[in-house]
Amino acid sequence: MKSILLLVLSAIILSQSYGVAYAVHVSGHLIDEEAEVPIITIETDSSSYETGEVITVSGSVSDFVESDPYTNFDVTIRLIAPNNNIVSISQVSLGSDGFYSVSILAQGPLWKLDGDYTISASQGSDRNASTIFTFVYSAPEEEVTTEVEAAAEAAEAAEAEEAAAEKCGEGTHLENGVCMLDESSESETVSANTGSVPTEGFNSWIYSITFTLLIAFVIAISLFLISRVRGKKTV
Repeated sequence: MKSILLLVLSAIILSQSYGVAYAVHVSGHLIDEEAEVPIITIETDSSSYETGEVITVSGSVSDFVESDPYTNFDVTIRLIAPNNNIVSISQVSLGSDGFYSVSILAQGPLWKLDGDYTISASQGSDRNASTIFTFVYSAPEEEVTTEVEAAAEAAEAAEAEEAAAEKCGEGTHLENGVCMLDESSESETVSANTGSVPTEGFNSWIYSITFTLLIAFVIAISLFLISRVRGKKTV
């Protein structure tokens, strides 16, 4: 009886040990599957860049087969600025070993923001990878010089215009380098002219008629006196 119990107990212990070993074996396979290498990778040669530096981007496609048309096609590289604007986009061909590499110059009108830039690689709709680097913008020396010169020229032009405006008399202003009457002065001049010209013309007309009538009256008196004198001589 004791031997039978020992046999049953041994069988139970062996079955439990087998179950534990099988569970460890299965969980080990699951961990390996979860820890498998990504299909597509991307990286940069540095974590930060400044204006004018070259960014080297590289990566690989793990399941690449040169003779397989489903894996042998270009990788699309996109570079996104901190404001989500696309700085650059390009397509890169894979080498025979499944690796790719491309260089990007960190300079141009789209490189004006400091901060984190995101660069991603995609091959099809379900193969994607991305990484981030920091960019520090520094204005080129020529651009700084141009801005300083432009500011100096603007200041000189403003001073010259102010000096020219001071030479214009009261009631005038400078316009395109020429002294022009102010609107208020022009209206006063027009009103003064329109009021004085008719008055002077009317007065001249009155004086002319009065002088003509006076001459006519004098002539009439003279003729009357001459006729009286002749009448007396006849009598």
